[in-house]
Amino acid sequence: MVLHVILKNFARVKEADIALNNLVFFVGNNNSGKTMVMQLIYGIRKELELFPVSGEKARTSELNGQFLVRCDREWFEEAQSRINSYLDQNKSRILTEIFGTSISADEIRISLEYERAEYFVTSISEYQSRDFAEQTTKLLLETRQYKKDKDLPPFCRQITDWNQGDDVEREAVKDVWKIILSGETSLNAGQLFLPASRSGLQLLYRHYFAQESGSSLAAPVKDFLRFLQLYSQDNRLDEARADLLEFGEVHLLQGKVLQTGDETLYMEAQSGKSFPLYIASSMIHELTPFMKALSAPRRIDWLYCDEVENSLHPLLQREMARWLIRMANAGMHVVISSHSDTMASRFNNLFMLSQMDKRNTDYKMLSELGLKDADLLCPDVEAAVYEFHNENNGSTTVKKLEFIDYPLMGYEFQLFSKNLDKLYDEAERITRH
Repeated sequence: MVLHVILKNFARVKEADIALNNLVFFVGNNNSGKTMVMQLIYGIRKELELFPVSGEKARTSELNGQFLVRCDREWFEEAQSRINSYLDQNKSRILTEIFGTSISADEIRISLEYERAEYFVTSISEYQSRDFAEQTTKLLLETRQYKKDKDLPPFCRQITDWNQGDDVEREAVKDVWKIILSGETSLNAGQLFLPASRSGLQLLYRHYFAQESGSSLAAPVKDFLRFLQLYSQDNRLDEARADLLEFGEVHLLQGKVLQTGDETLYMEAQSGKSFPLYIASSMIHELTPFMKALSAPRRIDWLYCDEVENSLHPLLQREMARWLIRMANAGMHVVISSHSDTMASRFNNLFMLSQMDKRNTDYKMLSELGLKDADLLCPDVEAAVYEFHNENNGSTTVKKLEFIDYPLMGYEFQLFSKNLDKLYDEAERITRH
């Protein structure tokens, strides 16, 4: 199931339909609205985390002593309708809270994309527990998603302070909505927005909190500063996060990020020496928030990165593309923007290799290219690419790029193609004289 965010006349963006797939890639000119759309998506997801979905269209039954709640097409349509009504009525407030100022928008709504026979079933079991000679009633909710040809693991939640008067059906549909909103990753998917000014904010975030000057920043940036302020290192990472962290340390950072109390240190892999982050290179500053996002105690399942190529040499941009695909393969949702033709070309090459991999993996080719199977999108991981175009009247059009499978060309990035053509023509004219 894929959540779409649909916009009409939002700031300078005329209209857009953004599918929140596992990997979402924005490209476009400066001042075309990419950052604002990313921040809006972040803010809408945060706003809807506590949305009181209704169990009105859910179906209930009992089987072998278990209470079952089923959410299918009827419930999806009802939930979507209620959410869009809420967004329409609260649009001005939500936009002001996200951006800290009044932003115009004719329409902001969501849409659920799902398979015809897709549905959720939550089984609810009640049991008695005795703690310190006191007997209490507890509930176990197990929510499973059913899709054609897919065996998906269940999401489980225990309610320890259960009262007989509470609405068990509402608890079940609440979990279904959390799974949909999280992109099928968890019941409590954390998200983090990494702004384009990562280097400066890391150096100054303590001063920001000391001055209490938060009214001039958008909510996603404030949340980023709070993340830095409260960050601590989790030394009990699961295998997937540990592997991602190791890839970043070896292929990009060439060292480690260490946290000692309130101080962040960078330790070089070659010399083993550690020094404060404030004297490290801008590249280290740009990569440090990624390392912290992967090693924080609360899982970050949604990572937004504005201008992902900042301070990265083109060779490191190639490695960054591999890293981001590995994050998506590990179950994270990654939303990024870029102005780099190197980054776009690298992603395109990896997407084409991923498409070829669905037919027959060419391990010899991967080896020759210095790649591994883990650098290709898994078959069930979807990418969406959007190009932002500035119009002459000051507005922006957002176009979803289609993947050209035959003949295999991948995505055609017109903005970058035009620039490369101009550079080629310029060089040819110079050498002609």
